[in-house]
Amino acid sequence: METHDSTLRSTTSRRIILFPLPFQGHINPMLQLANILHTRGFKITIIHAEYNSPNPSNSPHFTFKSIKDRFSAIADQLPTNPDTTYYLKYLNESCVDPFRDCLAGLLAEERVACVITDAGFYFAQAVADDLKICRIVLRTSSLGGLLACKVLPFFSKKASFYLTKED
Repeated sequence: METHDSTLRSTTSRRIILFPLPFQGHINPMLQLANILHTRGFKITIIHAEYNSPNPSNSPHFTFKSIKDRFSAIADQLPTNPDTTYYLKYLNESCVDPFRDCLAGLLAEERVACVITDAGFYFAQAVADDLKICRIVLRTSSLGGLLACKVLPFFSKKASFYLTKED
């Protein structure tokens, strides 16, 4: 019969890779999850975009791997372009190959239990499938945010929800 201690020891040889979107409301919950998993005996690697990257000195018990995101090419548009879908689409297009290359390199080095990605990185499922690794999705928004995203397009099409620039 396996004891809790032997189970914990067997998981210490397992690594979990986390990949948050480069925005504070996404990085912080991912790092909180990483801390919880680390206390359960997992080794943690954080793959992160260059833009708004986390400070590795705040979490010296994690391994950090930066990938090119080319976000600096459009970052100056942030104050004038409020369309968050534009930035998500850009990151999903520009991070595919760097993420795949980084993840493949990590898989070649060591056994990995799974990769946990932000829900906004929708390309990550295809990469995980190609590399034959389990992917878990972390959704960092609240239930209210999820419901709002679901119903706003419906109300816009029905012409019953208008926002002006003053709103």
